[in-house]
Amino acid sequence: MRGVTWSTISADGEYIGAGSGDNKVYLFDKNSSTPLWSYSTGNDVPSVAISADGEYITAGSWDNKVYLFDQAGNYLWSYDTLTDGTEFFFSWVLSVSISDDGEYIAAGSMNSFVYLFDKDNNGIPTWKYNTSGSIISVDISADGEYIAAGSADDSLYLFDQAGNNLWSYAATDFVISVDISDDSEYVAAGSQDNTLYFFHRDSNQTLWTYTAPET
Repeated sequence: MRGVTWSTISADGEYIGAGSGDNKVYLFDKNSSTPLWSYSTGNDVPSVAISADGEYITAGSWDNKVYLFDQAGNYLWSYDTLTDGTEFFFSWVLSVSISDDGEYIAAGSMNSFVYLFDKDNNGIPTWKYNTSGSIISVDISADGEYIAAGSADDSLYLFDQAGNNLWSYAATDFVISVDISDDSEYVAAGSQDNTLYFFHRDSNQTLWTYTAPET
């Protein structure tokens, strides 16, 4: 993978995080194109997320790890998803998300696990949930109470902070993008077959769906 693979910006617009095909995580101040710091992982970095105030930065890497850093660039911890086993020789972390206050980090891995971490627990998962397909996308609500995950098993999953699988929804193809509204009330998801799904948090019954036309 080449180029800048992911970018994210703090809620106040002061800090910009990026992941790159040069195996690095970067943090920038909005006033300069010179990185405040960079950190070399063992492989490409396809996903980065930053807390609302820019105090914490999480990254997922193709070296099978979830990383957490503080704003100063200090490495706080990492978690190796290969410890959970995989039928492959790799367990790439494809997606990460962080709550607004930086307290909770969600991650999804190619080994079919969804993870939730507490930032203060030294990289030990609070819980992990095994699906039947690689986790392509995750999002955590602003308050850290809900986690949505999209999987290559053609399903959307919603969890609470305690790790309960509140519901799942069978889509018609890989679920490659998910997002939770700031008030945690709504969940949107997109699948590889150009379909957009919209839900209320309390039910796996779609409020509506839309399929974009082929071009």
